[in-house]
Amino acid sequence: MTAVWLETRDCQQESHGVADCPISRYAAGILIPVGVLWSAPVTPKGQFLTRSRASYGCFPLNRKKGVIVRKSSLLFGLSAIVLLSFTAVALAQSQGTSEKALRVNGAAMASNLVQKWADAYRKANPQVAVIVTGSSAGQGLRDLFDNTADIALVSRLISPSEERAATEKGMKLAHRQVGYAGMAIFTSRKNPLSSLTMDQLKKVFTGEIASWKEVGGPDAPIRRLSRRIPDSGGAVFFWEKVLEKEPFAKDTVMCDSFSTILKACAIAQDIPIGIGPVPVNGNNSEAKMLAISREAGSPPITPEESTLANKSYPIILPFYLYWNSETQDARVKPFVDYCAQVGLGEK
Repeated sequence: MTAVWLETRDCQQESHGVADCPISRYAAGILIPVGVLWSAPVTPKGQFLTRSRASYGCFPLNRKKGVIVRKSSLLFGLSAIVLLSFTAVALAQSQGTSEKALRVNGAAMASNLVQKWADAYRKANPQVAVIVTGSSAGQGLRDLFDNTADIALVSRLISPSEERAATEKGMKLAHRQVGYAGMAIFTSRKNPLSSLTMDQLKKVFTGEIASWKEVGGPDAPIRRLSRRIPDSGGAVFFWEKVLEKEPFAKDTVMCDSFSTILKACAIAQDIPIGIGPVPVNGNNSEAKMLAISREAGSPPITPEESTLANKSYPIILPFYLYWNSETQDARVKPFVDYCAQVGLGEK
């Protein structure tokens, strides 16, 4: 097998993350999905095509003077065996010996928090394993409808079209609010600005404010970044809460992942200073978090566990768990009730 040098935008997310985002590509080696041995199609020029949502383990290849170096198929085969062995162990640990794990999929902005609850729930209920996958509210619901998830994690109420999709699948949905999540605002560390008011933030994303200079920053244009609407519940919430349902500026870059927004803010040096909303649990030390004031003259607040709990941070939203109310899985409802108890103090 010939080793091929792969040019990709982000080896941790979808390689086609932002259609018009001029972020420099990153060089990686052969990509193998964690837990899955996978062979990508190859173009006539010998480049892999990748469009998977899976997370990848990256294995850089040697490269000398622009010439691709061949790796032995034997070495690749041995690596595959090792990966498959680790996969078998991981699956055995996550699924247990008697039944499969409870599958929760959906809103990335709340997935880390729900995973924390799931870990605590497992300690009290060793027989129940819960796997939480952060994707998007829309993806979580689609997986629930397709029976590839047991619970959908959603940061918005479902749409009429999603209700129809559930009905077509013969599914009667139930849902419950289980907590609050915060949407942080990130920019580049080279941006000297430290805070914005809610009104300034709205004007930035509607395009009324086009330069950082207008809000006390450098004399430079603003590059706006957001997740896609309506698939991302976090993006829908940001649009409703901050923009008050006014349209985004036409030059806003719509991204397929929050990690793309963070990287555009943190490391892109050849484009204007960016700004974008990212879940609090998606923090990245390479990007800079801005404090937000409810109005001019009020203190700027950063999103932290305490400011989310007392609701002093202005950009917070409720999130929900959706499930099939007629499910035969007796583990679903007790887990949902546990999350509501932990997240909202309910019983």
